[in-house]
Amino acid sequence: MTFSPNPHTTPVPHIDWQALTPAVLDALAAPVVVTGWPAPPRHLAADALKAWLDGQMLWVYARNSGDAWQEWTADDFVDAWAAPNADPGLNVVDVYLQDRRFDAVFPVHPAMDAANLLNRDARTAHYRRSVVLTAPGAYTPMHVDSYGCGGWMYLIEGEKHWELAHADLALGLWDAATGDYADPRTGNWPDGVPTWTTTLRAGEMMICPPGFVHRVATPVRCVGFGGAFLPEGQVARGVEVWRREQALDQAGALNFADVLRQATAASKPDVQAAVAAALGHTR
Repeated sequence: MTFSPNPHTTPVPHIDWQALTPAVLDALAAPVVVTGWPAPPRHLAADALKAWLDGQMLWVYARNSGDAWQEWTADDFVDAWAAPNADPGLNVVDVYLQDRRFDAVFPVHPAMDAANLLNRDARTAHYRRSVVLTAPGAYTPMHVDSYGCGGWMYLIEGEKHWELAHADLALGLWDAATGDYADPRTGNWPDGVPTWTTTLRAGEMMICPPGFVHRVATPVRCVGFGGAFLPEGQVARGVEVWRREQALDQAGALNFADVLRQATAASKPDVQAAVAAALGHTR
């Protein structure tokens, strides 16, 4: 399963894992795929996944099969997801694993940890790492990650096809008639929109900058992990996206302005000034 060819698309660039630094994340203006990180791809059997996810409840993104979100126990989900001909609606992408015991199997790149402002506030620290478990045939339509944050995903096993459009184009891609972003599969995608595409494979990490519109198709079963991030250099973009969410009545309940003030309280004066300017009089 691949996306239809888009004459206006370019490949996502690749960088070596050692080239990924907080400064690179601060200045990130396009998606990148990180390669060579020594978190090796491997097969994790269902029993091993159950053991690692012991006691974890999983929110399943089941848009393919009706209800948008369903709550499963880890054991029940892994049994269904690992079965032959698993329902393509079985897709876990935003179940956060804050407990440090997960570092052995689901580590976080050190640059991502060092740059991520979300780690500095208890209300968002759990966004540090999430588990990814996706059945073959799953599809996530065009969307923007919440609260003006960027997202990253590392695959231990499997592959995913990604297509991304720049954050500056997001407002023009919002379809007021459907209350969602335009999506090529629905036929309401405008002609001539430039995008980036890639097939993310085991042993690679995708990084999606804040505010970028993206969709993901999964042709084979996937195991991986990821998370949300917002570095100091991307705060202005994050605030812009968060305010757009509010205007479209898409924002969550989190007081993101307060989170950013708290998260940047120990930052350099120029960063604090940039946050204050971006937030203005937001309460």
